[in-house]
Amino acid sequence: MSGLPVAPIEFAPLHERVYDELRSALMSGKFTPGQKLTSRKLAAALGTSDMPVRAAISRLTAERGLIQLSNGTFIVPMLSRDRFKEVMGLRALLESRATALACGRIDAGGFRQLHKYSSDLDDASRRVDIISYLDVNQKLKFTIYGYCNSPSLYNLIEMLWLQAGPALRYHSKLLREITKINFHRQAIASLERGKRAAAARAIARDIEAGMKALLKVGQFRAETDADESL
Repeated sequence: MSGLPVAPIEFAPLHERVYDELRSALMSGKFTPGQKLTSRKLAAALGTSDMPVRAAISRLTAERGLIQLSNGTFIVPMLSRDRFKEVMGLRALLESRATALACGRIDAGGFRQLHKYSSDLDDASRRVDIISYLDVNQKLKFTIYGYCNSPSLYNLIEMLWLQAGPALRYHSKLLREITKINFHRQAIASLERGKRAAAARAIARDIEAGMKALLKVGQFRAETDADESL
């Protein structure tokens, strides 16, 4: 200890920052299912060299967030309808559990942030801004799960979002009406009242309603297609 009133500066290697940026983009639907990606184009967009991007892509491929083609190109996976329903069903199960665990642990600052995100979601819906909507939706949900006090559960939820995130982009086709299938306000209100079961149900309903809507408007891989590598 130096005794000085300063905190250590956190330093993250460039490849870690690139990985975090790409992973977050996949989870929040910034890439669409089936979209082709190359390390060269990603490096140009990120303003980095090719090497940290290749390292990040390698990790994301191992985590099944990307698929490598024989020509070296990478694509964002397109799930089959059955696989999508399976992933979203697991999301509802695990995220309702994380919400229940978070109940009673969220502090005043956390609730202020949740209410801000809730308002931002409605604003993005009115503006028909799918990128902002999905970004805020992810932040709202993971703010809740950050209070669950279970790193293992949190990590499992992240892995499911990595697979489901790109398909959430199809919400752009119904963004004007999406508030009708949102239950985030009910979840927040139940969390504030300490209603654990009600909050968990609201999050599960939010995910399940979104899944049903996406199955109507989204594009999915044929069940008979080759292995999805997922």
